[in-house]
Amino acid sequence: MKKEHFQRRKTTIHAYYDEAIALFGENTQNWKFVCPVCGHITSVADYQDAGAPEGAIAFSCVGRWTSATQTIFDDSSDKTGPCDYSGGGLFDFNPVEIEDFGNYFEFAKPEATTLVLSHSTSLTGTGVKT
Repeated sequence: MKKEHFQRRKTTIHAYYDEAIALFGENTQNWKFVCPVCGHITSVADYQDAGAPEGAIAFSCVGRWTSATQTIFDDSSDKTGPCDYSGGGLFDFNPVEIEDFGNYFEFAKPEATTLVLSHSTSLTGTGVKT
């Protein structure tokens, strides 16, 4: 399991949206977030494709709505993919406190999303779901 270490920070909803637009453009489907527990990068479109409710976006790992291969406390390094972390549980690892809204995931950095896309592309035709 890849653990991400993010600095906690505070922001406003407007600043958070402005940051997302600067990183990924105005199409919210392309906005990407990093689970602070497993490091899985997920877009808004991925949450919707998994059937997650709107309130789960950037709040809980998408693995809660897929067949997650790891749990929040699984330290196995051989597990990949999203986990079952929920930002609304006993443990709050969400690093971005949005004023008047709560704590949410950090954005994926564009270079990290390019790496994931490159890796996913190499899995095309292998039967591995990306």
